[in-house]
This record gives sequence, structure tokens and C-alpha cells, in this order.
Amino acid sequence: MMTKLYSIFITLFLFSTLILDAQTLSVGGVTYSVDTLENHQVGPSTQYVSLRLTAPAKRLDVFFLKSDLKNPNIEIRTALGRDSIYTGEPVSSVAKRKSTENNFYFSGVNGDFYETALPYVGYPVSGNMVDGQIAKIPGSRNVFVLDDKKIPDIGIATFSGTVKFGSETWSINSANHLRAENKMVLYNQLNGKYTRTNSYGTEVLIELLDDYTWGTNNTLKAKVVKIEKNIGSMAIPKGKAVLSGNGTAATNLNKLAVDDVIDVRMNLILNNNTTPNHIQMTGGDNYKTMLLNGVVETSSVWNEQHPRTGLGYSQNKDTLVMCVVDGRGVSNGVTTLQLAEIMKSGGAWTAFNMDGGGSSTMYVAEYGKAVNKVSDGTERAVSNGVYIVSTAPTDNAIGMIKPYKSSVLLPRFGEFTPQFYGYNQYGVLLNSDLQNVILTCPPSLGTIVGNKFIATGTTQGNITATYNGSVVATISVSFLPVSKIEIRLDSVIVDNRSTYPIEVLATTSSGKNLISPQALTWTVDDNSVCKVEDGAVVALKNGITNITGEINSVVDNIQINVELPADATMVGNDFGKGWSVSASSFLNAQLNQENLPQTWNHGAAVNFVHAAGRSPFIKLTGNPQFYGLPDTIKLVMNIGGMEITRGILTFKSNLGVAATTEFNSFTKNSDFSLDVPVNSIYDVTDRGIYPIWFDNVNFYLDASNMVAGQPYTMALKEFTLCYKGVDVTKTLTEKVDLFEIYPNPVVNGELFIKLNDKDFSSLNVKIFNGVGQEVYSKKASADMSGLLKVSIAGFSKGNYLIQLNQNGQSDSVKLIIK
Repeated sequence: MMTKLYSIFITLFLFSTLILDAQTLSVGGVTYSVDTLENHQVGPSTQYVSLRLTAPAKRLDVFFLKSDLKNPNIEIRTALGRDSIYTGEPVSSVAKRKSTENNFYFSGVNGDFYETALPYVGYPVSGNMVDGQIAKIPGSRNVFVLDDKKIPDIGIATFSGTVKFGSETWSINSANHLRAENKMVLYNQLNGKYTRTNSYGTEVLIELLDDYTWGTNNTLKAKVVKIEKNIGSMAIPKGKAVLSGNGTAATNLNKLAVDDVIDVRMNLILNNNTTPNHIQMTGGDNYKTMLLNGVVETSSVWNEQHPRTGLGYSQNKDTLVMCVVDGRGVSNGVTTLQLAEIMKSGGAWTAFNMDGGGSSTMYVAEYGKAVNKVSDGTERAVSNGVYIVSTAPTDNAIGMIKPYKSSVLLPRFGEFTPQFYGYNQYGVLLNSDLQNVILTCPPSLGTIVGNKFIATGTTQGNITATYNGSVVATISVSFLPVSKIEIRLDSVIVDNRSTYPIEVLATTSSGKNLISPQALTWTVDDNSVCKVEDGAVVALKNGITNITGEINSVVDNIQINVELPADATMVGNDFGKGWSVSASSFLNAQLNQENLPQTWNHGAAVNFVHAAGRSPFIKLTGNPQFYGLPDTIKLVMNIGGMEITRGILTFKSNLGVAATTEFNSFTKNSDFSLDVPVNSIYDVTDRGIYPIWFDNVNFYLDASNMVAGQPYTMALKEFTLCYKGVDVTKTLTEKVDLFEIYPNPVVNGELFIKLNDKDFSSLNVKIFNGVGQEVYSKKASADMSGLLKVSIAGFSKGNYLIQLNQNGQSDSVKLIIK
């Protein structure tokens, strides 16, 4: 229980130190508005915050991780890509690879700059240490270090190492990488499995005695395990190290024998402090510390705006602050001065700038990837990173819940659906959208309907959330006075697959808030078209009517357009009229009905003779409005032998928002469709996006794989609209000029054709499958009533085309077999 209370207290502390309540923030002399996009605990005593800062023509996307170093269930660890000073690895990949039971790398950022040229790609530029083992000694750049008591520090560090044997003391000049003449280097597994040295020297394998672990500023006792002279590239077993010497250093190492005990010291002095046992270290840039003891550096500044990663700590050194600012995109990036200001606003007292640009990455395990938008598009393999690691015992039971919003301001009859994070007792996030949370509240505050709160009361208070009967959280609710009530949309499309809760907005001092439509009294002009149940529209039949809502003498209305899909798929547009084509001038493309596939009874074709030219394209423009609320829109087409590299479809919503989707794969010489799920281009929870219009499609041709002087045809048959959940078990009659067919779909292998002409003889019936192959052909005559029975038993399920020829006339219609 103490751990749980401790975690709750720390989270509240972290929350209070961030800039979440600030409405504006000054960065680089520019005043930005602050929008908090996310703010929640992601691990033991660790808060993740995502901010969007906006100013005229400027935007900064900022990400924070803040972790309480006093929490006994977390550690801060550095890690090398692939656990080596060479090559690299994405930050998220390292975290996932190194996570084990009771060692959960749940968040972190990229670390030091590194070499990008062969043969030492990934080699850290500054000092680096992992779990007490030095990967690279520091130089003239700033480093961040953490000692075994989790106390951080930042500054210029100096290294000195020694080996003491008997009365003699020898210098350790460096760690890992290259061995220079007359120098001694200590190698460990961070260098790889071998020392990678030449044969000119002596190498001594050592292991620490029991009760000693690798670290700094302490005398460590080690035993000599093996000695190799003039061989080089000695193997480095896990947990052991190699002392490798050349020239005079080799002469000293030659004095050792197997089983000798030596004293080893790896001294790391930072800010004149000679005592801490530093166990983690990473480096940064070669400028002055950008934020030192609360003062932002203004003279030694990296004065270019880039994506950047910062690392720092609070004034009393008990809180670690990590920060990433995106750049090279919609987010403008920052200078080191601006990064320092942002980190100071987030609670850092001292901080420095690490590798940025495409390397800037913040990882949070909850999302499984980088939470920021890395400027390369994908995560870059970096040299090293700094991670927050949970060492808490394994516990998969929810011991603590937290609401996404701990307090809300609502108008009377306002609605609020709380969401919750679920943590174990140590603060490890187990579920980011916890279900089955029971809500209760006093009647004076409001009403609970399922998982929704409706502010039907008049007195502010708390919603109580309970999970598993004992895990409790509260959400405070306060009321705002309402100055205006209005229905959000003037008109809306509905169908009978779902109801539409009417969106009613109340204007308050905090803006517009949704209120419960159940608070209004509703009247429908035409009750045969739709009805209203509990504030939601229920569609009854196709038609248009008005609905009026009233509350407290305030009246508003909305037009309801009921558009019921007759089938699970419908033709949305057949390219008959209203289309135009534009193309590269050298193609001389024509839009007409020539050269359509034989089985099609509608569509349009772009015909052209291919000619050489730069970047050939074909663009079709139209403005068809699509019926109802389709879930998927399919463009059915046949490009023959054309070569197309890209196809970009552009749609427009009822709100005037354009959306594009791109395709890069096209089937040649047969019918195919480009499928666009509507929820991939628009937020379908917003009913205001309907109806949807098509605007244009732009195809880019691969001229190098097409033959100059050869005619080509791009045939476009139709837009097919797909509706989920439509009942198609009823019998539908498909009617064209010459005949009708039923049932459609066919379910028992028997199809009936009803002729509309009085001449019932000399009929030729053909059926084509979905790829245009003829699968049925028969001459027949109808009976005296004009009815013809066709047996299609044995046909596979799917879509077909039935074609009837009579006295030189022809007509066809789609047939569905189930």
C-alpha cells in the first residue's frame, strides 16, 4: 500500500511541475499558445507529456519524459546499439530487445553523436558508459553521468586509469577502440567479442574478484586469467576484460602471470568531484552547457533550428527530464537556446543537447514506437540511448487507475465519457484503455448512463470510478454557465444500420461543448421518414424531413436525409457524364466510350497513342456525390497493358476538406479495383463529413516500359460503394430495358429472366465471370408469359454479368451468386 500511495504522490508532483496549466510560453522571444495533447503516467513515477506550441506561422511539437529518481522501482540506464560501440540500432529496437522480466525498458531517448564514416560507423563521439563499464572515455564535450545512488551530473569529465601490481603503478590510457604505440587500453565486451588489435603487443585477460563490480573512482581487485603475447585480437568473454599493451605498456604487462591479483582503477572526475561511483554516461554537443544551474546559455549557441533531444535534471537532482522537439516538417525545430528554454519551463535546472536531426527519438513502450515524428520518416539506427527501466516485480493485476482527465468543466446537460489507464501497484502501465470501470455519482451532480456521465444536476462534485470493486479514482466536475444552445449540423445523412445521436452544442466561457440530446424535446415533421428515440435519430425509409429540438424556450432544427442502401454494394457513379480528362500534351488522350471491355455495359475510356515525353500523366476530373454512408469506395477499372507507377485519388467531404490516397500497384489486362476505406481518409465518427464527393484521380505512367506509337486504353467502369451490415438476403429484382432477373442474389442455383418484349423467341443468354470470361452461353425461348428459367447450379459464389441478346439488341446486368 505504501508503494501505491508513493506513486500517486509522485505523479501529482510531476504534474504540478510541468507547464500544463500555462496557456502561453515564450520560446526564443516568440509567444506560443500551449496545447497539451497527452499527459499521463507511462511507468513507475514517470510522466509522459506531449505539447503543441503554436504561434503565427510557427509550430513546435514538444515531448517530455519526467521520472522521479527516488522511486526504488526504476533505474536510468544507457545502452549501446547492438551493445557495441560500432554500428547502431533504433531506440525502440534496443528497448524491446533488452526488456526482460523485472527489467522493462519502458521509455527513453537517443543519446550521443556518433561517427558516420566507415569503418567506425556508430562510434560515440563523446564519453559513454553502460552499467559501470566504460565504452569510451570522455573528451572535451559535455557528458551526462549517473552514479550508483542515481544522482545525475552534467559537465566536462576527465578520465585516468591505473593498474597497480606490487609496488608498480601503470597507466590505463583509454578504453576500447584503437590501441596506440606504448599505450595500455582496457577492452570489454562493449568493444565486441574481440579486442580487434594487431599482434604487436601483450594482452591479459582479467576478471574481477567476488564482491567487486565495474564502476569508477573505486579500487577494483582483479585476477589474471590468461596472457597472450604477440597474437592480438584476444577474445573477451562476457563479464571479463582485457588489458592490452603496446611497446612500453606491453613490457609492463609481461611482468604479470596467471592468477596474479592486480588493482584496477577507472577514475572519472566531473565538476571537481572525485568520489562518485559513476555507472552510466552519455555525451552531447561541443557547445557550452545550454542550461546550467537555471541559467540559459545565450552566447555559445547552436543557432540552427533542427529536431533536438535534451537531457537534464531538476535543481535538487531528484527528477530526470528528457525532451524531444520535432523539426524539419510542420514542427519548425529549435536552436539549443530555445531547447534550453523549453526544458527549463518543464522543470529542468541543468540540461545539455545531445544528438538531434534524424536521430531525435523519444520511445514509449505503450505506443510500441517513437512518439515523436522522426524527421527521416522511420527511426534511425543510433549509437546509444538513455532509458528509463522498471525493475518492479512482475505484477499483472490492476492496482491503480487514472482517468485521462482528472477534472472536467461541463455545461448543464453536458456529456462526458471518461477513459482510464490501468497500472499495477508499482505504477507499470498495463492497459491504456481500461474497460469495465464502474461509474457512480450523486444525483445532485448528474446521471450515469452506461459508461457516460450526463450533467443533469446543479451542484459540482466528483464522479467515482471503481475497478474490480476496490481500485478507485475520482474525476471532479464543475459547471459552466451556458450562453447559447445550437444543433451542430444543419443537415445530416442517416441510414438504418445505426442511429445518429443528434449533436447539440452549448456555448460556454470555455468554448462549445456537447450536451445530451436527451435534454431536448424533439418533434419530427414526417414521422414516416424517421423518429427520435432518446435523442437519437432512427431511420425508417428514404426521404427528407426536418427535426426540431427545444430546451428552455431555445429552438433549433436539423434536416434529416435518410438514404438507405438497397444492397451491400451499389454503383456510385458509372462515368457516364460530367467527366473530363487532362493529360500530358504529347499523349493526345481522348475520353469516350470506345474500346471498353466487351463485358461492360457502362463506363468510360481514356484512349491514346503512347509517345515519348517527360513524366507522362493522365488526370480525370469529375464531381460525383456518393450515396449515403459508404464504408468503402472502390474504383473499378481495366488498364490493359499500360504501366502505371502511381495513382492518386482525391475526395472532398461535405465539410470541404480534401483528402488524398495513393496506390502503387496495378493489375494489367484484367478488371481490378482501387479500394478506399472511408475511415482511412476521414474521421467517420464525424457525421458532418457526409456526403462525400469524388474530385479527381491522377495516374502517373511508366514511359520506359510502354511502346511508343502503340495505342493504349484505360477503361474506368464505375465507383462501387460498399456498405457493411446491409441485409442482402431479401430478393432483389434487377431491371434493364430488355429484361428483369430474379432472385438476385441467387442462392439455390435457379435464376429467372422476365422479358419486357413481346417477342419471346430467338434469345441468346451469356454469363461472364468477374474477370470477363464467358462461363455460360445458350440459345433459348421464353414461355408464353415471357419467363425463362436458367439453371446455374454449380457456379461458384461471386459477382457475374448476365447478357441477353435478342433480335440484334443487347442488354446486361450484374448478377450475384451466394
